Parts: sequence; C-alpha cells; structure tokens
Amino acid sequence: MKMTKRSLNILLATAITLLTAACDNGYETIFNESPDERVEQALNEYSALINSAPYGWKASLYTEAGAGYFYYLDFQEDGNVNMISDFNTTTAGNSMAGTWVLKALQKPTLTFDTYSYIHMPADPDGNVNGGTTGEGLLSDFEFTFVRSAGDSVIMKGLKHKTELYLVKATEDETTAILGDDILHILQSTNGYIADNAGLKLQLPGNIVVPVAIDVAHKLFAVQYLSTDGTKIETFIAPFTFSLQGIVLKTPASVNGNTFRELYWNDDEQVYVAQLAAPTELFNDTEPFLFHPSVPLHSVIGQRYKKVYLPENPEENRLPGQSDAFVQAYNEAAEGMLIGPYQLTLHDMAFSFDAINKLMYYDVIIAQTRDGVTSRFLAQFVYSYTIDETGHVKFTAIGGNNNAQVIAFDLRVILQHFEDDTFKLEYIAGGFELISGFYSQEKPEYSFAGYLGN
Repeated sequence: MKMTKRSLNILLATAITLLTAACDNGYETIFNESPDERVEQALNEYSALINSAPYGWKASLYTEAGAGYFYYLDFQEDGNVNMISDFNTTTAGNSMAGTWVLKALQKPTLTFDTYSYIHMPADPDGNVNGGTTGEGLLSDFEFTFVRSAGDSVIMKGLKHKTELYLVKATEDETTAILGDDILHILQSTNGYIADNAGLKLQLPGNIVVPVAIDVAHKLFAVQYLSTDGTKIETFIAPFTFSLQGIVLKTPASVNGNTFRELYWNDDEQVYVAQLAAPTELFNDTEPFLFHPSVPLHSVIGQRYKKVYLPENPEENRLPGQSDAFVQAYNEAAEGMLIGPYQLTLHDMAFSFDAINKLMYYDVIIAQTRDGVTSRFLAQFVYSYTIDETGHVKFTAIGGNNNAQVIAFDLRVILQHFEDDTFKLEYIAGGFELISGFYSQEKPEYSFAGYLGN
C-alpha cells in the first residue's frame, strides 16, 4: 500500500505524542529505586550476610586444577579479615590478616584485595603451590554470590569458576581452629602418610582396595575392580581437612559402599572410614595386583600404549620395582656418568605398537658442557610376541646412534630383555595405574611404570 503524505504526518504525530508521554515526569518505572540505589542495597545485604557469622566461617575452596583447601575466615566490618588455612603447616598454625571489599561488578563480588592465604592457590608462581607457572592451580580471589541458605553460602570464582563454600562456625569450632587443631590434623596426616606407603581399606565381603592421600594437593584416590570385573576404576576427589580429619568433596562409592569422611583417631594414630561399621585403614607395602577378566597383556598397545618410568627409582620407587632393577639402574647411571661422555641417566618409557608388534624403549640422557645441559633420546627397538599364557618375549632389532653409545653401560638392563620372558601385571598406583613386568626366569627381577596412552 502506498503511504500518502497525510498518513505519514499522522504517524509522526503519534510517535511524538508517545515519546513525550514516555519522558513525562509522571511516567511510572518498574523499580521504585534508581539503578545505583538498587546496587547499593544489594551490596549492603551481602555485606550484612558476610558479617552475620559471629564466630567466623569455615570454608572449603576447590580449584579448577582439582585441589581442595580448608579456610577459616573471620570478616570484620572495617574491611579486615583474619584467616587460617590447611594450605601448609605455616598457614594452618598462624592466623593471617588480610582485607576484603564488596564490588559492584557484573554481580556483587567479594574481593580479597590484599595478598593473603586465599591467594596462594591462585599465585602464578608454580613454586608457591606446585601448579603450572603462569597459572598456578587455576584458583580465584574474587567471588560472586550464587546462593545462601541457613548457615551456608555458595560462591563461585570470577575468573576460573573456583567453588567456595562457607558454613558458619560455632564458638567451639573457632576455639579449636585458633587453638591449632587444624595444624595438628595436618601434621598428624603428614606423619601418617610418611609411615604408611601402602594404605588399604577392607570393605564388607573381605574386599580390599588400595587408597592414596596426597596432602600437598589435597587429593584422595581409591582403586577397585569395576562391577563387571573387566577393568580397574580409579576414583579421585579433592578433599579438605576438618577438625575431625578429612572431608571429600564428593563421596567415594565402591562396590555399594559409600563414605565421604575419614576420621582421625588420635589415640591409635590411624584414619577410620565410616562404612557399615567404623573401619580402620591399614598398611601393606607389598604391590597390590589387580586381576580383571581382561588381562593387561591383551590390551597393551591398544588401551595402554606407553609405560613411563620416572628417573632415579631409588628415590622415586614405584610398586613392582625390585631391588635388582634399582641396582641395575644405578649401575647403568654410574657407568654413564664416569664414561667419556659424562652422561646423566634420566627417565625411561616403553611404547607398544600392537599392530606391528614393536616395542620402543626410550631412554632420556643428558650432557652438560660449559654450564649448558642438553638432553638426548636413546631409542632401542624390539619386536615382541605374547604366548597363550600371556608371557611376553622381546627380540632386539635395532636402535639409534645414541642407543649404541650407551648400550654397554645399559647392558645390565638390556640383558633382561634379551634373556627373559615377562609376565605383565596391573599394579595399584594410587592416582594412576602401574604396569609391572615380572621376569619368569629371574624372580628377583621386575620393573614397573605408569600406564598411559
């Protein structure tokens, strides 16, 4: 339809009338307050919430890198905050003062604006927290409010989405925290882990599972056979310390048994899991072997393509590494170091090619000249066969030039590949699975490494 000049004038007049009405001082807005007034009201409400815990807050912080940490936070109306943390023994035993402020960003945001214990997981210096240099443990020190209910507040980090849970502390809890009870639990656990390298938990039905506790990164793990018995499962969860012991972020559920806390028995100096009945963890340093219905030799090179051995097994000893293997490694390392090239022996890896039935034995060596250290790869190549009983036999077929340089010094290890057959076994490794290689001709000789892809 063609618009006439008269129709256009009518539309313009109508628009002007509506615009005038919208700008009229008598126009009713949706909110009674201005945007600034609403923001100020929200900040006041959250400030009152933060200051509503007369004895402070117990807090659990979980970073995006997977670590968990306990905090005690006592906010003051003047913008100061006192805190305790289980980050390490210093932070657990010494209260630190910091400052806090509420900001009106996209959402009301709680910011810890001076460096304090809560910044330590977020510190980009990996030497501070064991994280990646430049990123730390992917944690935060600015948090938005998600929701509150009763005595609890849930918050989320602004940058890395770190989870922060606050629960009001009681007077007795605050007294215990400030009285070094968290420090005591932390120190006791450090000693307990140092003295118990093979922790196990016996479930109802006489099912034994290995567990691992990493105090530095606050991680807990338990390994067990899947329900159908075909593979090994590994449950890993961050934890924080509490006045009673250890609290997992998510409950561990193993063969129908669920638990979330481990309670520290100070009299017996043991950790206890609350299953159908209180059950103490026990120590057994013998390698824990899994026997799923799908054996390791049938999936090596497919589900798992690499076996990694950390350097210096005398200090970085893995379950399944015999004294004979450690002695052989040390003998090879000494020979390389005093040899004409003055080489340092580092880590090793075994890569399996299941299609071509080849195994690549990679050895990392290093040489220092004029203060500069260079690393090199020495690679030995083997073919392999697996018989009907699962025994693996290796046959040497070559290697690169670096392999020829170190072959004499490494002969104490290489001779076992030439002379022995090996039985492959799954070994519990805490947070990772381990492959054990057990010589059938020389029972005193076995080596082991982390399974990977």
